[in-house]
Amino acid sequence: MRFAMTKVINKPPLNRAEGRLAGLMQVRGILGGVVGDLGCRIVAGEWKSGEILPTEAELMDQLTVGRSVVREAMRILNAKGLVRSRQMEGTKVMPRAEWRLLDPDLIQWRMQAADRDVLLKDLLQVRLVLEPGVVWTATSYGSAAAKARIHAAWQAKTAVLDASKFSPHEQREHFIITDLEFHRAFLAAVGSEILGQLFSVIEAALALMIDVQMQTRGSTTTLVGMEETNQLHQDVYDAFAANDADRAEAAMRYLIQRAILDANKGFALTE
Repeated sequence: MRFAMTKVINKPPLNRAEGRLAGLMQVRGILGGVVGDLGCRIVAGEWKSGEILPTEAELMDQLTVGRSVVREAMRILNAKGLVRSRQMEGTKVMPRAEWRLLDPDLIQWRMQAADRDVLLKDLLQVRLVLEPGVVWTATSYGSAAAKARIHAAWQAKTAVLDASKFSPHEQREHFIITDLEFHRAFLAAVGSEILGQLFSVIEAALALMIDVQMQTRGSTTTLVGMEETNQLHQDVYDAFAANDADRAEAAMRYLIQRAILDANKGFALTE
């Protein structure tokens, strides 16, 4: 089948967080495969904004599927803002401004395509805007239970630094997992369902960003070079533990600014 053979560009390794993004492609069989194939190709730029996709008959032939599958795939892609179909005009690729950029499948396709670095840079800017305020709010107004979760997340994160407990690969994996939980715990302390869902949608991309940051610092299989980022997280936690919301906010802002610098270096290395 055509959709099973599509080349994916710069596909990152599958990880646990990425699995949480799995949407229709894991549960919709042939239809999910067709939607995933076409979505990846659009995101990768095979068809530019304003271009008309192949006709139904051409797609049926390319993908070796029936008309009903092609039509349902187009309906799903339309709902995601990627395309728009009109009689006598065909199906046109929509501008990026129309895309549902927080759709889990769309994020997945962007991570698999040449659009990955653009996505990661965008999400880093989102983090820079949101997370300092999240930390300030969690420190100032978090409940006792919410703060206990943050303390527990920090203890788990620091425990990963004991290399005697893990193999190098396991230590790297657990570093990413516990880092995400540290940030997730602050977010949970705010008590916003909207922010919680936003984080769950972008979490796979955040895991990939941490991985890029670690590679930039010379760590492809171990935690070598992570001393500075550990200290930056320590600064956030210490300010939180001291109930100093302003200092915690500033520490988180600086942490993400450093992550942006690392990510930009990492992207430059792969260009």
